[in-house]
Amino acid sequence: MDYQKKLGELLRKERESLDMTLVEVSKKLDFNHYQTLSSIEVGEREVKAFELAKLSQIYGRNIDYFLNLGTLKEKSRILWKSPEQTTQKSLIQRQFLLICRQYHKLMELLGENESTNAPLKFKIDKHELLSESRFRYVEDLASHHSHILNLGSRPACSLSKILEENMGIKVIYLPMVSDISQGCTVDPKFGTAALINENNAPWRRSFDLCCTFFHLLTWNLFTEEEIYQDQIKGESHIEKLANNFAAALLLPEKELRDEFEKQIHENSITYLDFLQVARDFNVPLDSLIQRLVHQGLLDNEKIHEDFEIGNLQDFDKKYRHSHWAETTKPHLSSRYISLAIKAYLSGKITRETLADYVDVSYSSIPAFLRKYGYEENEDYSSKYQTT
Repeated sequence: MDYQKKLGELLRKERESLDMTLVEVSKKLDFNHYQTLSSIEVGEREVKAFELAKLSQIYGRNIDYFLNLGTLKEKSRILWKSPEQTTQKSLIQRQFLLICRQYHKLMELLGENESTNAPLKFKIDKHELLSESRFRYVEDLASHHSHILNLGSRPACSLSKILEENMGIKVIYLPMVSDISQGCTVDPKFGTAALINENNAPWRRSFDLCCTFFHLLTWNLFTEEEIYQDQIKGESHIEKLANNFAAALLLPEKELRDEFEKQIHENSITYLDFLQVARDFNVPLDSLIQRLVHQGLLDNEKIHEDFEIGNLQDFDKKYRHSHWAETTKPHLSSRYISLAIKAYLSGKITRETLADYVDVSYSSIPAFLRKYGYEENEDYSSKYQTT
């Protein structure tokens, strides 16, 4: 079998493994007829370089994977919030790992050093995480990292930027279905990375990022069997710890207590008051309330009843929707985009590569650069002597 037939067969297998039809992929390629793609897959028509680049993007693969006829195997482990394997998870995983590798490549081209991830090396005692005092231990762990990362009184405002720039955690957002909210990985080639569902509300994204941070901190402590144990019966033991860590990190005890007390009138607090505090800290309303209960500031029985009948969740969605709708969904982080633009303007990558890396069309590159304050033909090479 010649190379073209082998490549066509590999392209067909990739498409079928993702449950994508000839028609679906042909539309993404702007083919007039699906028979064109069919001819490529059976080896009757040669696939052009730009078509292969687009197919690599659609299938979430590095183009080298196809050039080497699938001999480059991906071995990176992704830790998802839930263990179920689905077709969409497979595609999301490929896209996630591809962006991670591109991110690492940009850093290599620009001579940027990966962060040493010093805080990730802070010793965590697994026995403490399994003890009766585990939730207190996790809160102390969150407080420690909030301090060493200098997250301030409203951690959600700076968390993503600090984790990425100071810790070297690549934070990547991709559109996913609602039941896939987060994932993370530690890879010997490109380091640590967190994957967050860009379709979720901003406050949910912040909370999920904190949960992935916990999983990265404890990456080598638990097996997947331990992490997912008893998940069928409800939230797993490890996931409860991750949620507790996230709440403690995003809602520092003193700052939360001070803000909560401002909202109290005649020894009571309303739903609107809760909402104000949740907005202030940019956290999910249910996480805020559970944190307040845990600190002994609310009556657990009444709150539990309202959670059971869904009042609080409905209130959160209804009154925060307009705030959410006005925000721009993230995709590629500002640091990733900055690296990509710098690599292009300094001649390290081509215009085609930039378009591929930032997921825009080749022709829209000038507009993309202007959006971030750059002109394509401007000379940015001038150097100045430092003292």
